[in-house]
Amino acid sequence: MATTNKITWAAQLRWAILAALGSAALAVNTQEARAADSTANVATGSEQTVLVGEVGSDITEVVVSDQRIPWLEGVDALRVQIDNDLFAGDQKDRDYTGGMSITISGERARDGSLSLDPLLRRLDNLSAAGTHGDETNVHYARQIGLLAFTPSDTLVKEVQPDDRPYASLLFLSNGRVSVDANDRGAWTSSLTVGVLGLSLSERLHSAVHELVGSERPLGYDHQISAGGEPTARYTLARQKLWIADPSGLVDVKTTVQGSVGFLTETSASISLRAGRFNSPWWGFAPELTDYMAAPVPSESYRGGRELYVFAGARVKARAYNAFLQGQFRHSDVHYSSDEIEPLLAEAWVGVVTQILDQTQLSYALHYQTAELRDGPASRDSLWGAVQLTHAF
Repeated sequence: MATTNKITWAAQLRWAILAALGSAALAVNTQEARAADSTANVATGSEQTVLVGEVGSDITEVVVSDQRIPWLEGVDALRVQIDNDLFAGDQKDRDYTGGMSITISGERARDGSLSLDPLLRRLDNLSAAGTHGDETNVHYARQIGLLAFTPSDTLVKEVQPDDRPYASLLFLSNGRVSVDANDRGAWTSSLTVGVLGLSLSERLHSAVHELVGSERPLGYDHQISAGGEPTARYTLARQKLWIADPSGLVDVKTTVQGSVGFLTETSASISLRAGRFNSPWWGFAPELTDYMAAPVPSESYRGGRELYVFAGARVKARAYNAFLQGQFRHSDVHYSSDEIEPLLAEAWVGVVTQILDQTQLSYALHYQTAELRDGPASRDSLWGAVQLTHAF
C-alpha cells in the first residue's frame, strides 16, 4: 500500500521489486534443479557432475524439490503482483492505494484444494462460454490476493463523510480461458469469493508503513463492512484477436466483458502489444484488470526471450461498486447509486521483459477516471503494477 512523503516512491518501488524477485527465486531454482537432474539421468560412461555447491544442493533438495513440495506438480506458472499508487510516481496515498496477489496456472489451479473451478464451470455452462469449445482447449488459473482503498488523508481517525471510504477485500479467485479452434477468439471467465472489511487489511497496511518508516493509516475502523462481510463476483469476457503478426512483433485484440457481484458492470476495450514475443495472445490480458489483474492463465514462453511494450483503453458502464456503496452490513461512509459515476474510462501502458529463462518482469501504469460524480472524492486515479511471472 502507499505511504506518505517520508519515503520516496522510488525506494518503495525497489523494495517491492526485491520482494517479488525473492518470491520467484525458489521457482527459478526449481526449474534449474529439474534440468540438472534430467542431464544427470541421461549421462553414461562418466561420473555425475556436481552443478551446484553442496549448500545449494542441500537447499534445493530440502526446500524446492518436487518431493518436498508436491503442490508444484500440475503448476505451469507462478505470478506475483504488487500494485501501489506510488509506483505511478505520485506521492499521494488515496483511492486504490494498493494490492497484492499470487496466481498459479495449470491443472493444480483447477483441481487443488479451495478451487472454485467446479462452481465456475457450472456458471459457464449457463452462459455462452459453456457451449463453446471443449475441455481439451481450456486453461486454468487460481489467485489469492488483497485490495485496499483509502481516502486522501489517512492520518485522520474520525469519519470522513466527504471523501471516499476505506475499503478492503481479501479474496480467492479461479479463472478459465477457453480458446477457439482457430486460435482467433477466446472466452475468459472468473469467479471470486472474498471478505470485505477485515481488520487484517489494516494490520498489513500498517506493517508496510512501519517497515518503510511512515505513519500508519488511522481510519480503518470506518471501512466498508467493518468487521467482515462475505462477497462474490462472476465475470465473463469474449476476446477476439484482430491483428496477429506471424513473426510475433505485434497483435491487436478487442474484449467485451460483463460481471455481476461486488463490481457489476459491462465494458469494451482494445489492446495491443508490440515487440518480441511468443507467448499466447489470450494469456496476456491487461484489459481484464479491475484494480488487480484478473486470474488469467500464464503459458510457457519458450523459443526466445520476450521484450515488448503494451497499451490499451477501456470504457465501462458500471451499475454497482461495493467498495463505495457497501453491501448489507452498516458502513459509516458509503455512497448511493445516484452519486456513483456510471461511465468510466481507463487506459494503460507498460513493458514486459524477460529477466531470466522462463521468468518475466513487467510494469504497467494504469489510469482511471473518477468513480464518483461530485465532491472531494471525485478525482481520477493513477497507480502502477509490478508483476513477476515464472513458467515451469
